[in-house]
Amino acid sequence: MRASSVGRRRSDLPDFVQTNIDIDALAAGIFARYVGLQPIVIEGTPSSATYFSPEYCPDLRVMKLAGELALRVNQRAVAEAAEPDGIDPLRVTIREIMLAALLHDLGKQHEDCAPFIELLRERDLRGDTGEGAAQREYLLGIVRDVHCRKGPCMIDRLRDAGRAELNNPFIATVARRHGEDYTTNYGQRQGCWWAREINVVTIADDYDAITSKGPERAYRPERTNTEDAVRMLRDGATRGRYEPRLVEIFVSDVIGAA
Repeated sequence: MRASSVGRRRSDLPDFVQTNIDIDALAAGIFARYVGLQPIVIEGTPSSATYFSPEYCPDLRVMKLAGELALRVNQRAVAEAAEPDGIDPLRVTIREIMLAALLHDLGKQHEDCAPFIELLRERDLRGDTGEGAAQREYLLGIVRDVHCRKGPCMIDRLRDAGRAELNNPFIATVARRHGEDYTTNYGQRQGCWWAREINVVTIADDYDAITSKGPERAYRPERTNTEDAVRMLRDGATRGRYEPRLVEIFVSDVIGAA
């Protein structure tokens, strides 16, 4: 492990950088805690809400993909520890990555975001290239902005009802910043200490978005095969949306593509 990654790590305990963990079992445990009716607090008033359905939950898919990528990154980091250009381990735990991935889109369920989500659901804009595509991009821009701003608010509602693990600022930061590119227009990393860790969730979410045939993705252009998905991820790495090493680990070690 390089000195630059040791100096500001939150924890240097031996088991912090996990390399042997059952992602499916961990995902099931996290999901069981947040599925179904949940106690929440809205502006000091106790209430309840259901954010995830046990029958169908795309965020569960994203959580598993993000967990697998986080695990593979840590495994590579340990294997390459003696190499000068080896990858650094993640600065948060795999569990924290997965919890953040599960909750990253919670802002879409905020009351301020609901009207725009409903407009997207009213039409299937897959494949449109004319006016439909322009409408889709306009609505998507609004949804991205609103749900990233309201995501931390939704997480606070759960936290205030007793979810102590949500005191971790990383969880809300992912909800707020997962839509951002990895680098700025000038090729510099975004000014967030967790830029790589957030990008793990972004890669998992974007991959699921372009490969899923579920109704929640009906407003996106249709790409249903792995080859198109890999091309999209690599193009995104070239233009700065993703960290290139993370993309290559995802492609080779998580989805098993060339």
